[in-house]
Amino acid sequence: DETIEWCKIILQRSPMALRMIKRGLNAELDGQTGIMEMAGDATLMFYLMEEAQEGRKAFLEKRDPDFKQFPKFP
Repeated sequence: DETIEWCKIILQRSPMALRMIKRGLNAELDGQTGIMEMAGDATLMFYLMEEAQEGRKAFLEKRDPDFKQFPKFP
């Protein structure tokens, strides 16, 4: 039951952020260079996306972000 509750919470988060976390975990296999490259790419890509704009706007407005409008891919 607790696992399902955690999954529900995680699924409310930014789909792109979740994908980048997964990519980051996999980047470890490439060592420090892979992690640094992934982090730079992720930062640039994420801050240029509408998804990131929604997150920042929600933070400034002191509300939960609405990520339902963004697709969730594996």
